[in-house]
Amino acid sequence: MGLWSFYFLGKLFLYLWGALRFHFFLNLLFIVFLVLPVPKMLPLHHVLKTGKLVLSFVFGFLLLWYDSYFPPLIYTIGTFQQIGIPEKEYIYRFIINALNPIAIVILIIILALSIYLNKRIKLTPVVVILVLLVPLYELTQKKEGLTEYLNAFHQSESKRAVSFEQPIIKGHDFDILILHICSLSWDDLRTVGQENHPFFREFDILFTNFNSVSSYTNPSAIRLLRANCGQHKHEAIYQDAPKKCFMLENLRSLDYQTHTAIDNDAPAYRFIEDIMNYGRASAPMSLKGIPVQQYDFDKTPIYNDLLILEKWWEMRQKSDAEHVVLYFDITTLHGGSHWAQEKDWWKRDRPTLYKEFLLNLFANLRKFFQQLESSGRNFVIVFIPEHGMALRGTSIQAPDLRDIPLPQITNIPVGIKLIGPGYHDTPRQEIIDKPASYLALAQILASFLKKPPFSTGGIPIKPYVEDLPETKFVAENQEALIVKRDSEYYLYGKEKTWSKLPASAVR
Repeated sequence: MGLWSFYFLGKLFLYLWGALRFHFFLNLLFIVFLVLPVPKMLPLHHVLKTGKLVLSFVFGFLLLWYDSYFPPLIYTIGTFQQIGIPEKEYIYRFIINALNPIAIVILIIILALSIYLNKRIKLTPVVVILVLLVPLYELTQKKEGLTEYLNAFHQSESKRAVSFEQPIIKGHDFDILILHICSLSWDDLRTVGQENHPFFREFDILFTNFNSVSSYTNPSAIRLLRANCGQHKHEAIYQDAPKKCFMLENLRSLDYQTHTAIDNDAPAYRFIEDIMNYGRASAPMSLKGIPVQQYDFDKTPIYNDLLILEKWWEMRQKSDAEHVVLYFDITTLHGGSHWAQEKDWWKRDRPTLYKEFLLNLFANLRKFFQQLESSGRNFVIVFIPEHGMALRGTSIQAPDLRDIPLPQITNIPVGIKLIGPGYHDTPRQEIIDKPASYLALAQILASFLKKPPFSTGGIPIKPYVEDLPETKFVAENQEALIVKRDSEYYLYGKEKTWSKLPASAVR
């Protein structure tokens, strides 16, 4: 096989490292293709030999992609056709951040040894023996019963729902603000040293083990807007559902006027269409007159989030609605975003730039909260990220990639803050550390609606968070699904089989 031995030895190393999978049968079949000679007596021998060489590179690339944790190649190509090619600066920075120096050094050593040994011994038998050991190694990984576990989970979730009811006590109306933040997880916060930022101490309720389920914007938004029902399969969120599942629809039935705002307008993502069609959100307010604060990785403008909130607040003060709910999607932390006037942003350390955006977001929101506090009105503010940014990356997925919904990406900080007369003196923050997801959030809102937490004497928050529904960890995108069983994580990916994730992928 010549230097093709390095191809397999390098892949075996990456497989043991945890950066690749190794599909035994296909790799063995490729070895057979490589070692079979082209008979010299055949007509056009040299042409056939050249053709085999070309096919070897094509098959080798396709097999390497298939063994990787990347989504299917056709799906990836389709994604780029839909959203376009990112800026060259983003691509450059992504490649630099994706490279692992230790792995590269080890691969270079394996290459050097392959060249050296190839001149002295036949490496093909060694490669074949090592490949044949892969099935024995796979037998040590327990993967039985995962499909049944997942089916039982979805069956259980299909029976769970939360109802919004008219309040028992009238006279304590409150507005609801849902701030949906793109690209923020507990792992991202730890990476930039901001997991204990004072901003999080402002919330009366803080979830520390909340699963966003998806690691992409659109499905995360749809899941949030369908929070009143248990966790659906990915494909089901793009299908119709009972009215009881839709948060905004249920609030409308309680005479809430619904508002929507976004800080960007990227038609390629069909975000507006998706939240309106599958989440029953209202059309977003106009961004006219709002200055551009940042640009996204694809040059999409991102508008100033504080000024959007202030514009909404001005509209709200002129409205005669008794109570309203605002759903606001904020994308200022998104991977590849950069300040509007900064040309060489791609040369900067990404965590440093991300931290700037994060602190700016916290400052803007705290300033807006103060404006609300001075108004004399009652508010329930829900701070909930869509998903994490994957700022750190793992052995199976480079920084900025979110195709596989790893727990580092979907474990998000969710806070609920109450603002209103009589509620300022509530001293205790309730920490929810049990595994939870959108249904727990819906139950808290349902409790607030039934018995509003605003009064001149103040009401303890603890009764509102007792007996919240727990949700086992299942996270999924279109092409990848992760299940946590006991303390282990398992991936059901493009090859439609279960594989146990290495510890290096989920730490």
